[in-house]
Amino acid sequence: MSDEYAEARRADEALDEDGANQMAFRKLIYGFAGDDVDPAECGPVEAAERAVDRVTTLEEENEQLRQRVVEFRDQVNKMNRAAEFYQDVARKTAAKRDRQAAIVLKHAARVTSGATGREEYDGNRIQDVLEAADVEIHRTNTYDVMEKAEELVGDKNVCRFEKEPRSSSRNTRLIVKSPTELPESVAGVRIHEGVLSG
Repeated sequence: MSDEYAEARRADEALDEDGANQMAFRKLIYGFAGDDVDPAECGPVEAAERAVDRVTTLEEENEQLRQRVVEFRDQVNKMNRAAEFYQDVARKTAAKRDRQAAIVLKHAARVTSGATGREEYDGNRIQDVLEAADVEIHRTNTYDVMEKAEELVGDKNVCRFEKEPRSSSRNTRLIVKSPTELPESVAGVRIHEGVLSG
């Protein structure tokens, strides 16, 4: 047994049953009434009333806290659903961007002949190529397609995104050198399919 209850054990042993019960009742009532209730200034009936009020208040606060936990859970669930939706949109956008870049690379392989061919695509040309392939793109996304093409090829000697400052007289562009060295397939699009070798 713990030493913190040694004094209580001594009281149980020293008092008769009625005295022990009365002392236990007073400790219980005054304990539940709270630290601000002084037994010298407050009788047991008033202390019991205060204890009931305090327990009722604590129950109400507990119920309010439980309700807040439920509300927080609902908010977390909504945020999780929103995050899942965002991730789904991001995955679909990434897959769409991969396919758009692959179509541009296939176009480069198709219009050039031999290993020495070179194609350059500015934003307008990328838009034209994709629209000709019945693939929608907004003009503000053409740079993303250029970056994605470079990323998918993975070799800047074959394909690179060249971003120009706004003050430059040249347009930002995608440069595809040696299209015959492009990968066979990118994002499910066979790059060299239907392309005559030079």
